[in-house]
Amino acid sequence: MHFFLFFLFLVNSAYGTSWKEVFLPSFSKIQGVNAQCANDTETWQNSMKLVAEVSVECLMEKRCSKEEEKIIEENFYAVEQYDAWGKFPLTGLFQGSILWEGSYQECERISGVKYETNYCYMVLFPGKNATCHMSNGEPTSLFIRGAVCLPYSCSEADLPTVYNQISNQPFTACGAYCSKFPVKKTPAFWTFTAFLGVMTVIVLAATVIDYLRDAKDAKDVRKDSKIMQMLMAFSMWTNAEVLLSVKEHKPGFIKCLDCIRFLSMLWVVTGHTFTYLMIPDQILAVLPFTGKFWNHFILNAFYSVDTFFLLSGIVVAYLFFKTRLKIAQIKSPMTWILYYIHRYLRLTPPVMIFIGFFVVYGYYIQGPGVASQINQLVPQVDVCSEYWWRNLLYINNLGSDVNQCYGITWYLGVDTQLYIIAPVFLVALYFSFAAGTALLMAATVGSVITVYILYSVNDLPADFFGNGDNTNFYDIIYDKPWVRGTPYFIGLYVGYLLATYGKRKFRLNWALSVTGWMIAFALVVFCLFSTYDYDKRVYWSVFIRASYYNFSRLAWSLAVSWAIIANHMGWGGTVTPPFLPYSSFPGPIDAFMSHPMWQPFGRLSYCAYIVHYVVLYLYLSIGDVSIHFYSTFQIFIYYSVPTTLLSYIFAFFWSCFFEIPFLKLEKMLIETIISTKKVDDIKKPSAPIPKTELWDAGEETQRV
Repeated sequence: MHFFLFFLFLVNSAYGTSWKEVFLPSFSKIQGVNAQCANDTETWQNSMKLVAEVSVECLMEKRCSKEEEKIIEENFYAVEQYDAWGKFPLTGLFQGSILWEGSYQECERISGVKYETNYCYMVLFPGKNATCHMSNGEPTSLFIRGAVCLPYSCSEADLPTVYNQISNQPFTACGAYCSKFPVKKTPAFWTFTAFLGVMTVIVLAATVIDYLRDAKDAKDVRKDSKIMQMLMAFSMWTNAEVLLSVKEHKPGFIKCLDCIRFLSMLWVVTGHTFTYLMIPDQILAVLPFTGKFWNHFILNAFYSVDTFFLLSGIVVAYLFFKTRLKIAQIKSPMTWILYYIHRYLRLTPPVMIFIGFFVVYGYYIQGPGVASQINQLVPQVDVCSEYWWRNLLYINNLGSDVNQCYGITWYLGVDTQLYIIAPVFLVALYFSFAAGTALLMAATVGSVITVYILYSVNDLPADFFGNGDNTNFYDIIYDKPWVRGTPYFIGLYVGYLLATYGKRKFRLNWALSVTGWMIAFALVVFCLFSTYDYDKRVYWSVFIRASYYNFSRLAWSLAVSWAIIANHMGWGGTVTPPFLPYSSFPGPIDAFMSHPMWQPFGRLSYCAYIVHYVVLYLYLSIGDVSIHFYSTFQIFIYYSVPTTLLSYIFAFFWSCFFEIPFLKLEKMLIETIISTKKVDDIKKPSAPIPKTELWDAGEETQRV
């Protein structure tokens, strides 16, 4: 307190006027808010006024009486509350600072002294009584975020009214986003929480039983009843071994896929992390971002999704042709019924249960980190509460992105829609290589033509950063299957080639191998860096933009396809020692991409993709300040890498609870259907039923 009085003395001397006029908000009767908010705010104002008056007396008399010291001590919380505010003018003014950070810790420390306090960010526009550029509660133009510490009893709707009445700054508050806000516990909350509790009990019971049986070496699955087999499907003891085991690849396994999945997953998380910076704290620190050459690794992170589409097509075709179905099986409706049942049961439980988790618990992801980014999860949770059923039908990508539940699941919608039409190409390739090839080429050309038409009609940009109308870029082209199909179609073709010719292991001349890798590298460089000038606002015509959007995805898919084929066929840098002329060993590329250490990451990639977006916000919410951009490397190391690792940890538990158990239950269901069908066939012969390997939950099953 003595330091405080000394500080006031210095300020009073420096300004030659009352310190109250410099630092304190104006005092007025609060109107237009709820009664408790008005009462708490006026209590704060009265305490501020009391401290100010007593402090002036102390300064004038050069000493404080015991009574005055007690008054200041009892009301000093009010000064600390105001001290927790973000102030203007501020450091970094010429850096275009649009976030005035305060002190979250100080605001929390005084909470409960007289009333609960809340650390919030006000949406501010320059000028008193300025026009609020807001739509659906969100700002629609450049705005400033100013931190305040005000009573918790004031809702986010009350706070702008309070701020505009008490602030003497030349700004108008139009909205507020708080680090904590009340969340009503609905019946859905209690129902889902009870469901998680039941699942936890089941998993624990299954794990304990499985562990005890394993310790006694008493396992004999064949003797277990159906109920016991279903219970054992939830054993974390066994499921953890399934997920985390590292072993030599089986013959014919496409070994490099797990590595590509993990690296693509890291790229996805990095891209979403930098998307978070679209609301920066300093404009000038972020504006040059798109103009820096190496940042195009981040700007073009959407190629990671094209990689996933490519892998998806490869796995679907590879499993189909590796199974070697007979013609009667191809013609059997049961084959395709099980094909679609497997897909739905494979993907739906983990993602839909997580959407339930997101709807119920998403509101609880609070804190200054996410509040400074205008609590972006809240409207997304609201959308999911209403439109979750679209995800259940995998049509969430069709229509406006405004009504899209859990935005990143657009990928699953597109992938499922492409999976639905995949049998057309698979069957064509099965009966005729030429017909299948022609059909895939026709589909690819059709996708290319569609992109040209959409670009010419809508004047779309090549990416999110250059010239063109990006208002509806996401709705029109970004998440639509007729545009995203190109890598998937290439993947189907590559999967067919690997399944048909992969075992032959053609020896490729080293010069051709090196040439192939050089061409693939050149294609990657073209895809990543050809927009360097465009993103620096160099004008591209509609035709050039559409051509880049089309052929960059083709080029990327071909480059990644080469890497997969080359590693699978032994062209990934194989080394032949001079002292062993007839022996060969994996080279550095093949050894790295095909190493068994990637297996757990590959198995967890689907659940990691599902959970990573929420994990990112959870990670950002634990900090007491907003995210500050210093450099690309800083954001990558401090945010992208930890978020990726945390996502895989979370994914491990999510997979043990809701992915692997349901895969096992699905396999039991399909085997029951097949065995029932076989019994019927004894009475009435019909087309043979394919083996369960076609839908098996093995290592090469469909994964994101």
